[in-house]
Amino acid sequence: MYQSIIIDGDIMNSEKDFHRNLAEMLDFGPYYGNNTDALWDMLSSGMACGFFICWKNSSTSKERLGEKFDIIIDLFNKTKKRYQGKGEDMQFDFQLD
Repeated sequence: MYQSIIIDGDIMNSEKDFHRNLAEMLDFGPYYGNNTDALWDMLSSGMACGFFICWKNSSTSKERLGEKFDIIIDLFNKTKKRYQGKGEDMQFDFQLD
């Protein structure tokens, strides 16, 4: 069963806010690099397996993050595909609201 987490675009004003919030929710640890390269490292290593991310107010995040939002969504899609069919505890999924 997925563990659900919620990202709220209304309370994130920058890419730094996004990384800080996500790293805290997914327990990425103190050495997380707070950038999209570090995010991919964590996602591809399985650190987000078993999670369902609901990104509320994602349109606000898209405005504030610009092209970084698209990169993050691409990484989420790659992660979803990477772990698809590998067992329930390895699944990753997300939804934009």
